Amino acid sequence: MRRVVAALILFGAVVISLLSRSGLVVLAIWAVTLLLLRFHDRSAFRYFLSTNLSALNPRVLLQSLLQLIGEVVARLRLLGRAPTPRAFSPRVSYTLPVKGRWLVGRGGVTARTSHSWLLIGQRYAYDFVAIDPQGKQHRGTPTRKEDYFSYGQPIIAPADGVVVALRDGVRDAPEVGTGWVDWLTADFRGNFVVIKHADAEYSLAAHLIPGSLAVGVGDPVRRGKQIGLCGHSGHSTEPHLHFQLQDRPDFFFAACLPLPFAGVIVDGVAQAAPVYLTGGSRVEQSTA
Repeated sequence: MRRVVAALILFGAVVISLLSRSGLVVLAIWAVTLLLLRFHDRSAFRYFLSTNLSALNPRVLLQSLLQLIGEVVARLRLLGRAPTPRAFSPRVSYTLPVKGRWLVGRGGVTARTSHSWLLIGQRYAYDFVAIDPQGKQHRGTPTRKEDYFSYGQPIIAPADGVVVALRDGVRDAPEVGTGWVDWLTADFRGNFVVIKHADAEYSLAAHLIPGSLAVGVGDPVRRGKQIGLCGHSGHSTEPHLHFQLQDRPDFFFAACLPLPFAGVIVDGVAQAAPVYLTGGSRVEQSTA
């Protein structure tokens, strides 16, 4: 409920700012917005503040501009024919890029459940968080990234393919579990691997631990091969895996594709056919 109220506060500030013609009024509105977030939801306040501070980081500012330009290019390229679950069927069968039991932190194929519905480049992305049998995401009161079960978990190829892009050397975020993101990061995606599985089908696994990448560009990979370790690099509030399927190798100019997973167990029920996942679901790969 806190996050819903925080979102409404931000939405109201954006609407009023767009309607206002006075720069002073806009500044006052955002000052009040920050105060409201500060006292209502400190985590949301820190997230909002740190993501906006990223504009002072030339590297992240450039990436944000590339993302904006890419959004326009992708929409023009598709001419209103953005991928949907009804219109798009993957050529390849995909399995989960993780082992064990995980929670879908964010993701879905509708505007209500989507990771980032307004961004065509991340519309059908998933954020995965590892959990224990009781559904907990961390040990005790987490103060270190290592306290989270996700941190250091193997990330695997979801299907056969060839590595076409990657980045390593991006540090893990210094703050964890507070809402702050690393606004001084070299790349908001953190360390990542992009694999080509078929024509116009590329998977992206992001926020990996620096130095953990187990593949190189041009390497062929088989389904289930370890490609890195789940980390906390880039814009990450806690260790997790950002995973998506896209129609181009370049994240900034790609359109995200709806991705059903085959052979999964969702909330304890084995799925007979490939299924789209939804935030809040507990998932694991079937061994049958």
